[in-house]
Amino acid sequence: MKKSVAGIIAVVVLLAGTLIAEQSGAFSIRELLGLDPEEQTGAAQAAENQPAAEAGNWGQPSGDAQSTIELGDLERLVANLDGAQKQALLSEEQGFRRFVQQEADNLSVLAAARANKVQDDANVQYLMQRAAENVLRESYLLRLLTGKIPAEFPTDAQTREYFDKNQDKFVLGERVHVWQIFLPVEPAKDAKATAAARKQAEALMAELNQGKSDFASVAARLSGHDGSRNNGGYMGLVKVSDMKPEVSKPLLAAGEDKLVGPILTDNGVHILKRGAIVPAQPVAYEQIQPQIRDLLLKQARVQLRQAVFEQARKTYPVDLKDAKIEEWRLRLRTNLQTTAAAGAKSTE
Repeated sequence: MKKSVAGIIAVVVLLAGTLIAEQSGAFSIRELLGLDPEEQTGAAQAAENQPAAEAGNWGQPSGDAQSTIELGDLERLVANLDGAQKQALLSEEQGFRRFVQQEADNLSVLAAARANKVQDDANVQYLMQRAAENVLRESYLLRLLTGKIPAEFPTDAQTREYFDKNQDKFVLGERVHVWQIFLPVEPAKDAKATAAARKQAEALMAELNQGKSDFASVAARLSGHDGSRNNGGYMGLVKVSDMKPEVSKPLLAAGEDKLVGPILTDNGVHILKRGAIVPAQPVAYEQIQPQIRDLLLKQARVQLRQAVFEQARKTYPVDLKDAKIEEWRLRLRTNLQTTAAAGAKSTE
């Protein structure tokens, strides 16, 4: 026999309340949710047998609160996913099981909301209407976008033309091999810690320059940068344009395999070692063609969407006057201030 949503919620709340009470003893989750804090045994059965809910008790809703999921419901949900999402969802048993369980949980909460007549609230009705209107508008736009943009767009000729006209955009900027030992600290918050980190970095640099320590071993032992610590401090081939100026200037000025630092940034203190510099170089068309296709498609969708709004604005105009808009703003601001003042007064 299927349990009602009230029974399921009661079991979950009972277990959660027991766990939290054991850990903290400060409050009961049942009291927080408006459920009887003394009802610690037989909660699920009691909820099954209770015919009506007490006011404000969402855990024991009145009426029929049972829900079911059918294959047809899942087919509709899956049909509204894109190809990659569909494949990912249906390719793995546990992932699909979690998806279905989430839908079941959603239905359970919806059933509880309906049983407690939340849908009768005027503001909830307005929000539901707005949500429906948003779905209608976006569905209309999607149909237009799908129908107006040819399936073969952009063609190879169009992507090639865009590449030829914008070759200055398809350049892999100057890069440099970088190693780092990072001592994290927040300078703006702790001047003492910053001074200590700088002093430690100076001592480490002295040891490294004198050959008393090895850069890789020091990085593995002391560096606070997780990504490079286990790789001897190696940061990889870093784009110069991605570096902060206080890092890039001294680093590029130093010779290859030379130490740079200590350098203070917002994150902490850095000891750097520069490797070879890789000059900027153009990207081949074949490498960038897929990205150009995506870019042109995105631009076409944005432009078409704007055109739809412009045409709809002409065909189905909404009368708006600047003076009226300003009047509405002032009225809404006054109402907001009045409401805030009344709320503050009620708490005095």
